Amino acid sequence: MPKQSPKSKTSPPSETVTKWLTVTYQPVSLFSLKRSDATSMAARSNLVPTPYAIKMALLKVLLESQGRQHLTDFDAWIKTEFTWIRDLIIYICPPEKLVVNRNGYKLRYYDQTADKADKTRPTLPMQDGFVFREWVHLQGHLQICCSAGNRLSELERLFSQINYFGKKGCFFQYLPDGKQETSEPLFQPNLTTGFTVQPMDDLGEKTTFNRINPFSTDKAQLGKDRVIKSGFLPLKLVATSARYDIYHRY
Repeated sequence: MPKQSPKSKTSPPSETVTKWLTVTYQPVSLFSLKRSDATSMAARSNLVPTPYAIKMALLKVLLESQGRQHLTDFDAWIKTEFTWIRDLIIYICPPEKLVVNRNGYKLRYYDQTADKADKTRPTLPMQDGFVFREWVHLQGHLQICCSAGNRLSELERLFSQINYFGKKGCFFQYLPDGKQETSEPLFQPNLTTGFTVQPMDDLGEKTTFNRINPFSTDKAQLGKDRVIKSGFLPLKLVATSARYDIYHRY
């Protein structure tokens, strides 16, 4: 019987242990997050935070808590940290009940066009306008399930420091007792029970920190560095009018 050469030996495939972390938040204020494909100020709001908004919140608390410790090696450090946050797989379970309120406001806001036309102005140009806004009342707990890999403790620590998603002032309270660690996702989209479609934006597979850094000269491209996919939320529209929508979770 011929001997098997060392090159022909096949080693068993290495098993990649993937941990999933599910965290729970209690909404404590109204929520609003303009859709990323909006082209004007009169835009509808997402019903829940998107993966892009969640990853940006993780990145924000990471920079605030650890950024000052890496002043000398910031580029190398943020490249590693940004990569694992970018590659997170995120599933979202909305609260039991959502009420979307539609409102119109008169306000004064920054006139970007006038500011670019005259950079010698001593003050910031402002303009009047009428804007449309949607605010979402979330009744119940918001759950987020993430593929943690070998970053379980670090991911949990970052989630515990987040206090808002979407617009500033859309506060959420982290609930430590609602944390769960599992070997499989605790929940995933189930298209057999009914759903509501929401565009979900996320970071592109090959985007870099400089592409999403507003202080960098690198520009992010929609569809490449920020991708928009269809999200399927387990929500049922039970009532609607010109001023509100009511959703219940399946």
